[in-house]
Amino acid sequence: MRTALLLSLLLAPASFATPRKVAVLPIQALSGDVPPRAGPRVTARLASEVRAVEGLTLSEPPTTPAASDPLARARAALRQAAEAREAHDFARAEAALTEARDAYAAGASGLTDPSEVADAYALSAAVRYATGQDDEAERMLTHALTLAPGRTPPLAATSPLFARTVERTRAALQARPRGAVSALSIPPGVPLSLDGRPVGVTPVRITEVPPGAHLWQARLPSGDVAGGVVVVAPGSEARVDIAPAASAGPDAVLANALAGNTLDAASLEAATTLGRAAGADLIVLGAVSRAGGGLALDAFVFAPGDMAPRRLPRLALDTELLDSGEPLRRLVATLVSQELADAAPVTLPALASREPLPTPRATQSRYPTGEAAARPVDRAQSAPIRRPLVKP
Repeated sequence: MRTALLLSLLLAPASFATPRKVAVLPIQALSGDVPPRAGPRVTARLASEVRAVEGLTLSEPPTTPAASDPLARARAALRQAAEAREAHDFARAEAALTEARDAYAAGASGLTDPSEVADAYALSAAVRYATGQDDEAERMLTHALTLAPGRTPPLAATSPLFARTVERTRAALQARPRGAVSALSIPPGVPLSLDGRPVGVTPVRITEVPPGAHLWQARLPSGDVAGGVVVVAPGSEARVDIAPAASAGPDAVLANALAGNTLDAASLEAATTLGRAAGADLIVLGAVSRAGGGLALDAFVFAPGDMAPRRLPRLALDTELLDSGEPLRRLVATLVSQELADAAPVTLPALASREPLPTPRATQSRYPTGEAAARPVDRAQSAPIRRPLVKP
């Protein structure tokens, strides 16, 4: 009975008294070479066209309250730690520094200079040296030196003993075996940086990485920046996985599935949750990819709870979306036409794109060294030339 009601809503004729409520969920990019913010722009234009069509009304999910700024929390905790250290309250200083390091890792995408988080690790080292935790202090100091290579922590200028410890730790670090970082992303093809310097485009393997902590950042096709801290052990390889959304909510499930060119039961259930929160009768979702010299939009429509979505006609769009108005109007008009009723349901799991995308070629790059590695950079800086992947 429930399935019959859903299908009757989806396939109802265009002549109805109550407008259909349509939720347009975020369109995801399928590769890093899609122009920045093309997905959000297509989403906004689709929503605008829904508003303009008679018989349809746009339903929007409730606004999620903005999360507190992790970098603001990190900086506040770092100030508290410095004050506690000055007062020789090392227990309070350690607690504040733990909070600061965790908050810096959570807010890594917003950092413009790795030395900021490096200073938090340097202060952690000083506190632990003061409390006799020498091994843990050396580990923290190593992380500070690898996060900002070539830079001496400011604390060294105030303590000759700490300055000598820094140089001794730096020399020991140089003697340790280097490691590597492998980075994969959904979607592939996004530019990656380590410690503020560009190291390639995903999927990429970075060699000759000093053992210790490193700040990574990647700019996604949505325009958002993902980031985190990865720890490399001597002679080992660490892995970084990059995705459109890091949370575990329905919006993250849907975004990560679509960006991975997949439409499956889990992603439809996540979309249903979002659509019901918006009070929608119909849900539109999809993905945008490179096609020739332009873009292709692959979209689907289904009623909340229905596990048999219908694929809408594929649209060819220019990369700047200058001529997208008329194609998007035709696409939205399909929602109140017999053409939708005639479309065959898609069998799950299905590709978000009508055609399989080529498997991206893995590249290899070397960790940048020298003076250039110590300077913060513009995130828009281009990545190194790609080279074939060489296995260790």
